Amino acid sequence: MNHPAHVPYDAPVAAPPVVRSQPPRGRLLGLDAVRALAIMGMVYMHVSPTGWLSPAPMRDKPAVLDWIEHTVSGRSMSLFVLMAGISVALMTGGAEPLDGDRLKVARKRLAIRAAMLLLVSLCVDQLSGLNLSILEFYAVWLLILMPLVRLRPGTLLAAAGVLGAVLPVFCFVVLNYGGTWAISPMNTGAEPAFGLTLLIHPQDWPAKLHQLLLGGGFQTPYAIPLLLAGLAIGRLDLRSRVVRRRMVLFGSSLVALCWLISWFALGPLGAERALAAMMESTGGPILQPWSSVLTLPPHQLYALSVPMAPMMTGVGLLLLAAFLTLLERPGWRRALLPLTAVGSLALTWYAAHQVFIERVAGDPPYGFALFAGMTVFALVFSPLWLRRFRRGPLEWLVHRAIVLAVPARGTGHRARA
Repeated sequence: MNHPAHVPYDAPVAAPPVVRSQPPRGRLLGLDAVRALAIMGMVYMHVSPTGWLSPAPMRDKPAVLDWIEHTVSGRSMSLFVLMAGISVALMTGGAEPLDGDRLKVARKRLAIRAAMLLLVSLCVDQLSGLNLSILEFYAVWLLILMPLVRLRPGTLLAAAGVLGAVLPVFCFVVLNYGGTWAISPMNTGAEPAFGLTLLIHPQDWPAKLHQLLLGGGFQTPYAIPLLLAGLAIGRLDLRSRVVRRRMVLFGSSLVALCWLISWFALGPLGAERALAAMMESTGGPILQPWSSVLTLPPHQLYALSVPMAPMMTGVGLLLLAAFLTLLERPGWRRALLPLTAVGSLALTWYAAHQVFIERVAGDPPYGFALFAGMTVFALVFSPLWLRRFRRGPLEWLVHRAIVLAVPARGTGHRARA
């Protein structure tokens, strides 16, 4: 989903249907590449293949597929969230933040984007039968970032660091000691409305809001530090090679430091032994050991892991610096066109894959062939679509709603969504 609703920066609404050897002016194709990897990882998690050509019982799941799932789990969503923060920064001026009337226009457009993403998400839920989509969270995240777009990168990084340490501990306490409040303080026992029917059931709105803020595996508390870090990264001059070298150094340091913290917690602090003892416990309430908060997945849930968000910020910095550098070269732009095209149509692909899995693919479990087929189709179809159109179907729908609801006349600010 293109984080969702990503469209070329500074691109006119109408343009001739041609493929350029140069990227559209103002567009950072490296973001599309990383976003595409994030979407593919999320698709893999939703397929969760248990066999190669056909599904197999869980006990017979190949070790390679199990390793991929443990590696991708939480990490693909983390990259997606980080890119979302960067995209919001670019929508509001990038390295030169907007101010005055232009900032007002940008904030209004972010609000319209959030509303459209919520509507798209409810449609996806209605068609797929799911009761919660990452797009709903994304709409909330846009609203959270709106008042923060004028903060300096240093302030944003400091806030991301503090919240990245505090929020996992908060989630840990809620999950282990919060009882039913961890599920919903407003749970009445009735199944809440989902999809488009939610719009005509306002009595379910408070429970839905609680779910988006604290439910769904604590996705919003986990996402906030990544969103702030992404917003700070998007305020940098990402076209500067000096900035990219610093991104590589800082990203490498973050990854190494977080891995060492997790290793220390698992070994010397005894988290691995404590977790094993917890799994073998048969009596009394099962509480996770406090030392596990310092471990990385799969030893701990990603939202309850202090090192997870900073490590994925480091991974995102490394990937972004690498792709931004590679995609400056025409040869690499041609070679990676399928990947960047998928990133450009990410909203459409995310919505489409959810409906396809639930309504077409049949009941789980699934084979790896399903994931491979969906991925190959997206990689082949996306460049062909962009030969004729500038945006994916859902990307175009969201863009049109934004420019119709909030015209840029008189501000000198062109659409950068």
